[in-house]
Amino acid sequence: MSELTSQLGVNWKLLLSQGVNFFIVLGILTVFVWRPLLEVMRARREKIERGLEDARLAQGELERAQEMVSGRMAEADLKAIELIREAEKKAAERATIMTNLAEKKAEMMLSDAKNIAQQREEEEFKKFAYGAGSIVRAALAKAVAEDPQKVDEKMIADAVTFIKKQRAS
Repeated sequence: MSELTSQLGVNWKLLLSQGVNFFIVLGILTVFVWRPLLEVMRARREKIERGLEDARLAQGELERAQEMVSGRMAEADLKAIELIREAEKKAAERATIMTNLAEKKAEMMLSDAKNIAQQREEEEFKKFAYGAGSIVRAALAKAVAEDPQKVDEKMIADAVTFIKKQRAS
């Protein structure tokens, strides 16, 4: 075998020194490059995982915030509808009150108008009665001057005419 290695040009001392050099470089690279590189990669992986976890938490918070907003919006809509209904009720109540007041005022005005009409009618009747009294006086004065038979017929005819006028009005 030594022939074979010598024919191939392998120098054992050189091969051994290169092997030692390789293990020394391997040890140096492992200590100064590989382990720090692994540490940096581990730290970066942890940072990425924390970022992903934070993103998941932020997404959850965002969803909760959106649910709260939609819940509050729904609540605000319900309150707005309730306020509108209350305003409509109050408006209907005020309209009813105003209608009742207007009806009462109309009734009072109608009652006042009836009273005024009745007072005027009474005044007119008093004027009529006064005028009728003077006409009766004048008629009696003429009747005393005329024939008693004619006076009776005339008085009856006048009374009938007066009664017919009273019924007509």
